[in-house]
Amino acid sequence: MAGRPRQFDEDQVLEQAMSAFWAHGYEATSMAHLVEVTGLYKGSIYQAFGNKHQLFVKSLHRYLDNMRVQKNHLLKEAKTPLEGIQSVLHGMIDTVNDDDGCPKGCLAINSLVELAPHDPEVNAVMDEHMNQMMASMIQVVGEAQASGQVSDQRPAQLITLLMMTFMSGLATLMKARISKAEAHQLLDAQLKAII
Repeated sequence: MAGRPRQFDEDQVLEQAMSAFWAHGYEATSMAHLVEVTGLYKGSIYQAFGNKHQLFVKSLHRYLDNMRVQKNHLLKEAKTPLEGIQSVLHGMIDTVNDDDGCPKGCLAINSLVELAPHDPEVNAVMDEHMNQMMASMIQVVGEAQASGQVSDQRPAQLITLLMMTFMSGLATLMKARISKAEAHQLLDAQLKAII
């Protein structure tokens, strides 16, 4: 006997859960809060998504998928490889909303700090994401080097690692210390220094 069809949009619920986890972190986001933001009963959340951890992992996948889609779009639209690099990195800053009631920092970096050190599943998700990001950015940095837009005195892999390390630190600072405008200024200075 088939159950009743679901009366809610799973994508919308995942978006709402993702925003809650992003704004408050995994530990501070209770099931009661998830019930409130999604408008679903606790049982419906469990039935559709599993437990809180499974819902978080699905929400994190959604966030990372959105990030990769945005990155690929920015790279495709860029006129040059260097413009693509700049667009992607500045785009990472633009995903952060520095209004008081909105998410802080980057959900990916927040997850790395809060969960990845002791959560093998989240660690694996983040490893896969970071490997994909590194590979695609190394390729673009290599193209920028081949076209003479970026110095080839350092390997593309090292330049990319420097950029990603800087962006991770910047995302952490943006949680409480600096504004989005200051982050853009710091990024421009960093890019001048390493490329």
